[in-house]
Amino acid sequence: MQQPSAPPARRVGRPRRLTTRQVIEAAIAIGLDNVTMAALAQRLGVRVAVLYNYVKGRDELIDLAARHALTSQPFPDDHGQDWRSYATGYARAAYDLFRSDAQLLPLLMNGKLSPATKVDSVEAWLEAMTVRGFPPTEALALLKAIDAIVMGSAVQAAHARAHAPDYPGTVRAAVTSRPKGDLTRLSAHLDSFVALAEPDAWEGSLHLLLDGIEAMRTAST
Repeated sequence: MQQPSAPPARRVGRPRRLTTRQVIEAAIAIGLDNVTMAALAQRLGVRVAVLYNYVKGRDELIDLAARHALTSQPFPDDHGQDWRSYATGYARAAYDLFRSDAQLLPLLMNGKLSPATKVDSVEAWLEAMTVRGFPPTEALALLKAIDAIVMGSAVQAAHARAHAPDYPGTVRAAVTSRPKGDLTRLSAHLDSFVALAEPDAWEGSLHLLLDGIEAMRTAST
């Protein structure tokens, strides 16, 4: 009796070809705070082992993805504007980045991002500010101060939006609900305090900083 022929051996196809950019963008789409190598492989339609041809592991993946997001930050167009206008444009672009990509803030706050994610934007900043007469050390100090305002304001804005739809109203109620005679100084300036509670009311702090820098530069000339 003739034995049935064995089924042909299954041909194993080559793994899908990817680019590092595709891997990074897929990770960002999943969410950097939640992404796993298994979830990323499933999204891309490959085996987990394939991903290790592009990244060493989850830590490097997150670092590369965050660097991609930060280096894609649009710097203001340089058309010869004064240093203050350029710095304001940079601050607005940075704030918009953190507002639009909420995943970056937790990663920064939890120390998940290496300094490598920042160096390209620092280089671009130094190039722009040194041609505007800033010594590199002063340009770096100004950048650090602007970043502190921007990131702190982005954290406050995220808190405000998560807390209540009408966060300024909640702030006002927190003051007015106190017994008469409490918080006398704050009550006298309640409208100003409530205005600062608006999620995007951060540029006043920036202008205070830039006013001080401008005064120092004027005094030194």
